[in-house]
Amino acid sequence: MQESFRRAIRKMTGASVRLSVRPNRAMMMATLSQSMMVTWSIALFEHLDAMINNREESVGGSEVISYSETAWKLCESGFAQIMQDANKLYDEFRTKWMQRFSTDEVLRLLLEGGDFLHHDDEKGWALTVKNNKQDISAFYSATIHLLVSDAEPLFVRMHGRVMQLQEKLCKYWHGESAVDAVSKLLPCLESSLREKENAMIVSLRMSLNQLSKKRFAAAFNSKSPARYYTTAASCARNVGRYWNPHYAYENGFLAFTDDFCDYARELTLQIIEWYQSKWSLFLRGFNRGQLNLFETMGLEKAQN
Repeated sequence: MQESFRRAIRKMTGASVRLSVRPNRAMMMATLSQSMMVTWSIALFEHLDAMINNREESVGGSEVISYSETAWKLCESGFAQIMQDANKLYDEFRTKWMQRFSTDEVLRLLLEGGDFLHHDDEKGWALTVKNNKQDISAFYSATIHLLVSDAEPLFVRMHGRVMQLQEKLCKYWHGESAVDAVSKLLPCLESSLREKENAMIVSLRMSLNQLSKKRFAAAFNSKSPARYYTTAASCARNVGRYWNPHYAYENGFLAFTDDFCDYARELTLQIIEWYQSKWSLFLRGFNRGQLNLFETMGLEKAQN
């Protein structure tokens, strides 16, 4: 995991990501088996039984099993292009929303988007949003929700590109390498995990809105009295000071946007990299000498 993604997670969630240095392999295998689709797991066991009961099929043939040269080359070029396109799109996305949340635009939004600013002849200008769910939700819907709802289709678009590439890889991989029970082991295992993968992607996409709401609400979790400013522009610059603690940005919405864009971009790139690593692993296949990795107690019983 890149440090830039770690920083983005810390800002959006308020917590650091801690990775286990020594993973529990037994637990990982148990989780993997529970994630497999039932129908594909049955097919996988059938291929394993066929491999054990027909040992002559495992003798001779290519040294490398389940390797597709066409799919391997497509994997190397395809994911690199998707990564490049994703970076370009998110650069454009960030530029667009940094412009939309300039101080002048924020001021216009606060004045025209609802009763978010109040002017007192003696005290000055103040934000009317109170520390309650209804006010915060209405303010979120009128401001940051527009940013998030614009980012979600971009996330889906890049994931769709990955899915299109995955289908092409499967077509070449299955067509060139899945010729007997042994060579069908890896393709069957990959297919069995698709449902879990899709559920993971859906949860990550939903995190865009969930984390944004959480971070947005944190700026208004205070029972202190409203602060007044001499001008409406000054009030607009100070909305969401929680997101801009060091005044590195002209207003809080710019700080929020920059952090959110970091998270959305890195999350998308992380998913693309994950699929790239997955397919680099599967398409590599395995050597004929590694067949003992798939043997079970059924082999010993057959020999006895």
